[in-house]
Amino acid sequence: MGEFSITGRGALAGLVLLAGTGLAPAQPAADPAAADPVRFTVQKVEGGLMRLDTQTGAMSFCAQRAAGWACEAVPDDRAALEAEIDRLQARLAVLEKNRATGGAGVPDIMVPPQNTPPAAPPDAPPPAASTPDADGELPAQARQRLDQAMDLAEHAFRRFVEMVERLRKDLPPDGPSAPVPPKGEPF
Repeated sequence: MGEFSITGRGALAGLVLLAGTGLAPAQPAADPAAADPVRFTVQKVEGGLMRLDTQTGAMSFCAQRAAGWACEAVPDDRAALEAEIDRLQARLAVLEKNRATGGAGVPDIMVPPQNTPPAAPPDAPPPAASTPDADGELPAQARQRLDQAMDLAEHAFRRFVEMVERLRKDLPPDGPSAPVPPKGEPF
């Protein structure tokens, strides 16, 4: 048989190799969530950087300050909207519960109001209109109601004319200039 010799350096390397494989602790399996080491994504925006936490969804605006870079949390409109939706759903549940128990709830628009006078039957004669006297004059009560209606109409017309005059004063002296829509665009 042939002779086999181990030098000092080779013996040391073999010993380290054997010790390393036999004594090395077992490694746990890699967690799939930990496999993606990117927690934040950064996007350059005007005046700084926008940072997104990919695990929580929180956003921060980062900018360089006198003391270095500083990040401030961006208000989350989605969270505010979800909170408002939750509040409204809770309110709706209370209203529906009150209605089911006979309490004050959401009014049903399909049910006629309770305090309305009964309608006249369809075959009933129309209400009597004020007819002029033999000399063509209206009765005093009808004349008074007509005068009130005319006063109200006159007051409304005067206010309308005053409003038009105020608007005219606000217009430029050469008349209104309407914007011209681009060709082919609806206006």
